Amino acid sequence: MKNPIQLFKSVFKIEDSPTVIAKGFALGSFIGMIPIPGFQIFVAYFTAKLMKVNKKAACVAVFNTNLFTGVFIFGFNYWLGKKLLGLSTTFSMPTTIDISFIFSILNAGSEVFLALVVGGCITGIIFAIGAYHIVKKIIIHKQSK
Repeated sequence: MKNPIQLFKSVFKIEDSPTVIAKGFALGSFIGMIPIPGFQIFVAYFTAKLMKVNKKAACVAVFNTNLFTGVFIFGFNYWLGKKLLGLSTTFSMPTTIDISFIFSILNAGSEVFLALVVGGCITGIIFAIGAYHIVKKIIIHKQSK
């Protein structure tokens, strides 16, 4: 099994056009910010297939949120969404990312989920734009060697 660094590096060895790979990675980066841990990879795969972008790059990129980073990223996304929507919920973000995380979010109510989605979409767009340009530039550089 590949560690996260090896998995990330494997994106730069994919045989496809730099644009298609970078679009896949950008898509996965966006989906990784959406509060559906455990399901992100499936959403990324099928969305990449529909959009005709690189499926492997999309699936690798969703791991920007993982067991170590998820609590911080989703916590920030919740805070951001809550501020943008002007909500005053008192929900406390779970301290671990596992299957109970999803149930905690769903049981917290629609305002909490909406705040997470809004915050996730904002950070997802930012991450996707940055990921697209960075990954495309690296792939073009590597393919030109």
